[in-house]
Amino acid sequence: MLEIQDPAIAKPAGTPCRHLSAAGCNLHPNWPKLCQTWFCGWRLIPGLPEEWRPDLSGILLYSIPSQHPDYGTDAYMFCLSRGQEHLKDIAVLGFVQNMVQRRVPLYLMLELGKPGAKMLFMNDYLAESVARRDADSFVSTFSAMIRDLSKTV
Repeated sequence: MLEIQDPAIAKPAGTPCRHLSAAGCNLHPNWPKLCQTWFCGWRLIPGLPEEWRPDLSGILLYSIPSQHPDYGTDAYMFCLSRGQEHLKDIAVLGFVQNMVQRRVPLYLMLELGKPGAKMLFMNDYLAESVARRDADSFVSTFSAMIRDLSKTV
């Protein structure tokens, strides 16, 4: 869950919005501008399953500007709140492999919004194993990335 600084809905990272109820957003349809203009990747990327909804999966995917222009200007932040557990999901592995193979800039973060949280550019780490179609190396490298990031949080 993201930190939000907008005074209308301000909240620290890791806490649900105070306007959220069992029925959904209590502000709907009168959302603040921030809520009207931000959509997670789960809603924007065709083909992502219902199980990937962030509150169900622990996966938050959203569009950010690329910090690696040689890969393109549009990138995605891939936040995995359940760490190594996500490596058991073949859909997660396939999604990351596909993005790296297509040279879509993909960044990994574990603890979104935590002070000092670090992100890694996944393409640099995984491109070689994806190009070789080496599944064992791919999973091992992905696991090491998660392990390294979890030490910084």
